[in-house]
Amino acid sequence: MKYLILLFLTFTLLSVIELHIIINSTSTDKYKGVIYNKKVVKESYFVAPRYKLATCAVHKSFSAMLTSILCYLNMEKVFFKRYNHLAGFNFNHKTCVTKKNSHLNSFSELIKIHSKGDEVNFLKTWKVIMVVRNPIERFISGFVHLCYTNKVRNYKEFCLGCGKDFKCFVNKLHSILTSGYKSAIHAYFQTKAHFYPQNMQCNYLKNKNKFIVLKFDPKNLESFYRSLEEILIQQKVPREKVEFIDKEIRTYRIKHSTTGKSKTMEFIKKFYKEKDVIRKLIEIYYGDFKEFDFQIPNI
Repeated sequence: MKYLILLFLTFTLLSVIELHIIINSTSTDKYKGVIYNKKVVKESYFVAPRYKLATCAVHKSFSAMLTSILCYLNMEKVFFKRYNHLAGFNFNHKTCVTKKNSHLNSFSELIKIHSKGDEVNFLKTWKVIMVVRNPIERFISGFVHLCYTNKVRNYKEFCLGCGKDFKCFVNKLHSILTSGYKSAIHAYFQTKAHFYPQNMQCNYLKNKNKFIVLKFDPKNLESFYRSLEEILIQQKVPREKVEFIDKEIRTYRIKHSTTGKSKTMEFIKKFYKEKDVIRKLIEIYYGDFKEFDFQIPNI
């Protein structure tokens, strides 16, 4: 019964989001967007060297689960001493997150350490995954998880001093990002990682041609799962491990996932009544809508 209720809530949530983002959406160029040609957000790469796999973590875009997968592939015995399932992972797992040469802060560092500086060979043999999702969905997931439902560490800084007030938060985020490069880079690092546009993550504008970009779409998870499975197979991950990963990501969710939860539904009802807020979010994330081919809400 609990599973059926969760399925119903998930379906309802996705239907509401689809109503606002997909059905009533058209492409438009009336928004200017926010783009900086310099690095704004610190890069964060996790690797499984045996299989020449890496990911650049884009928070609220399947980042915890994908990092968990690489941690499992990189140190299976250590992983299972702590977790029974991939969904049990969190970024507080220091052994996985801080292991030497497994968590790196730039693409050039990836190449230097794992290909002896040979970029051509690295790009030929490695696959570096970047997962993105619809910017509005990502914002909702981040705000519900970090500001609306929980009081995380450094809550005031994380949520820009706005608490649960998403109108206050969006206004401040918009002001920060449209007030110049210095304003953008000096924001709290976790706010940047979770709420800045995805095209500002991973030094994307510089590294975009080096990534395999996968689109995480809760309305079309089958396509996402298949694409991820194909990459694992291409990198010669053993079949039994691929099957384990596939079963885990289809069956379990990371604890802080917000999809289908009652607080998310509650938030969405309030959120979509605020057209001015949505307009500002479209301007903030305009580059993501265009770069990753997501439909822009027509409001």
